[in-house]
Amino acid sequence: MELAATPEARRNGLMHRQALPPDQGMLLAYPRERVLKMWMLNTFIPLDVGFFDSGGRLVNRLSMEPDGGRRIYASAAPARYALEMNRGWFDRHRIAPGARLVLPRPVEAR
Repeated sequence: MELAATPEARRNGLMHRQALPPDQGMLLAYPRERVLKMWMLNTFIPLDVGFFDSGGRLVNRLSMEPDGGRRIYASAAPARYALEMNRGWFDRHRIAPGARLVLPRPVEAR
């Protein structure tokens, strides 16, 4: 799992990748909860994103299409983390709203 905890790392996200290994992804961590907004600018892989609040509860998840950044994908409620994974990953692992994100250590985000 890659971690994006700085503004620059979050801005770059998974841009310019041609592939992502099956169980790899990126956790985008923010300094505080807010409605998070994502886009697919320069992202060529179909992704699913799960938005988690400060307590690690999955607020909602969305499927994102490579579309050149035309569409904005937003969390349904304030969230602190966004987990981007290959399309279908959340379904394959039966991860639904209300599920908990357990981090091995606290994440310091700027």
